[in-house]
Amino acid sequence: MFSSGSRELFGQLLETTLFRLPLLMIAAYLFNYWQVPHYLKHKRYFIFGISVLLVSLVLVVLYRCMGYYHLDQYCEEGPYPQRSLEDFPLYGFSFHFPGLMMYFYKTTKEQEVKKEKIYHLEKEKIDTELKYLKAQLNPHFLFNTLNNLYSYVITNSPSAPDMVLQLSEILDYILYKSQKEYVFLSEEVKTIENYIALEKIKYGDRLKVEFKKTITNGQQPIAPLLLLSIIENAFKHGIHQRLSKPEICVKLVQSDGQLVFSVWNTLNSTILNEEEPSENNGIGLANV
Repeated sequence: MFSSGSRELFGQLLETTLFRLPLLMIAAYLFNYWQVPHYLKHKRYFIFGISVLLVSLVLVVLYRCMGYYHLDQYCEEGPYPQRSLEDFPLYGFSFHFPGLMMYFYKTTKEQEVKKEKIYHLEKEKIDTELKYLKAQLNPHFLFNTLNNLYSYVITNSPSAPDMVLQLSEILDYILYKSQKEYVFLSEEVKTIENYIALEKIKYGDRLKVEFKKTITNGQQPIAPLLLLSIIENAFKHGIHQRLSKPEICVKLVQSDGQLVFSVWNTLNSTILNEEEPSENNGIGLANV
């Protein structure tokens, strides 16, 4: 409008724009809040196309009517020259162009909000599972340990104080220290040693456990319960009543920021064949 060159033409173009603006707004809001949500998103493409065509036709007619009102005010042709039927598609589309811009902007913003919502939901799901993993302690392990401790206490066994200390350190680690994002490798190893010691008291000479470790930096940070979950899994599946002499072998090698951890346990082939695969194996190893 500012490059029109004449005051008269400037006023003419300004009026044209002001007349056109409400029609553009009608097209944009009908398209984004009626035609798209009710027809396009429900895959009613035929009705969507018909509605767009009808709205375009009505808007063109309204625009023409407003144009004819000003024909005598300017010149013979006026600011609104006649349009042929061939020009109608492009002319009608021009009313929907701002609506399309609005649609693409809305769609982009909605996708961003949706992605952010999905991200937060996935993060909350992972955090919830991790909190559950950190909070869980095998109830059978705790129950059996307390039973053994009770029997040791009433018999005045010298092993009772060590059991109390080991169990106390395990509970302190699982309930408090494991709530941190990272712990020192030495803390996790200490908990593993306490766990193995209590299990060996429970099973006595029947169980053979070998724990070999080579650690150059005990201050290396790792995720809490990362290794203990694998140890607990080995005791859960590697010690069975049908196994006369169950064995568990644990090897840990840490150097130059790398950690290699392997756990091996005996498994009775008869038991393996009898047991059917289960989908409900807990979340321990999955979270590891």
